[in-house]
Amino acid sequence: MEENELKQLFEAIKEKNPNMSLDELLYTVYSKCDSDEMFETIRNKVLKAININEYDYYTKEVREDLKNYIEECIFPKYEPNDKAHGIIHIREVIRRSFALNDTMKLHLDKNMIYAISACHDLGKYINSDIHEKLAADIFIKDENMKKYFTDEQRNIIKDAIEDHRSSKEDNPRTIYGKLISSADRNTRIEIVFIRSFFVAKAKMPEENIEDYLDYTFKRLSKRYSMENPENMFLEDNIYKTFLNDMRNLLKDEQSFKDKYCEVNHIISRNHKVCEEEGETSYLS
Repeated sequence: MEENELKQLFEAIKEKNPNMSLDELLYTVYSKCDSDEMFETIRNKVLKAININEYDYYTKEVREDLKNYIEECIFPKYEPNDKAHGIIHIREVIRRSFALNDTMKLHLDKNMIYAISACHDLGKYINSDIHEKLAADIFIKDENMKKYFTDEQRNIIKDAIEDHRSSKEDNPRTIYGKLISSADRNTRIEIVFIRSFFVAKAKMPEENIEDYLDYTFKRLSKRYSMENPENMFLEDNIYKTFLNDMRNLLKDEQSFKDKYCEVNHIISRNHKVCEEEGETSYLS
């Protein structure tokens, strides 16, 4: 469908369903399109047609002084992290947290959602294995946060940050913890591939591209298999569609590898990982 048709469809669905979240509206448009395109493609077309920047849309009600403080003083702390856990990932988790809050009708405090999402991966460069505890500690020791939150709210935020890596056998202590844990899961194939390659450049720079593709195919096949679901506490149609698209792609190893190389602009599979730049526009 053309952008104008998608816009008209979006507006018609929104008029009939005024309580639908933006994600629910986007998914409904996708489900009504007679197209072989993946959800992500349709979603991007609709957002362009209706002229919505999701990040701005979701964070517009966050208090301005908190946003300014986090953008000026918290976001720069992500510079030492590997690029897979840098500021672009953080902004995506912020977006996804707000989207889930709207879709699931959780009615949670938006300033708290913003702070949790913005701080959840702080200190990952120091020790990845315990970064949730480091991030929670960095947050709770930040005296400036007392300007924006009560002591009770700060403790809830701290617990949620600490719980964002929780498994279904080790449930987060609060709904805020379940929200950030769920929002931290990928819902875009392209971002999975790009973040994966950033990790490779940081940890396996001398690996041959072809060997790394074999490794990645096996790793993601296990991660997204029917037998090994991710720890999702708040599962919506966006996540289910992503899983379906990813699993379909993983059914064909060659198509998977071709897509991975296309997304990351791999020039030659005979190169080492360090010899390829990857998708640098992701950082812009």
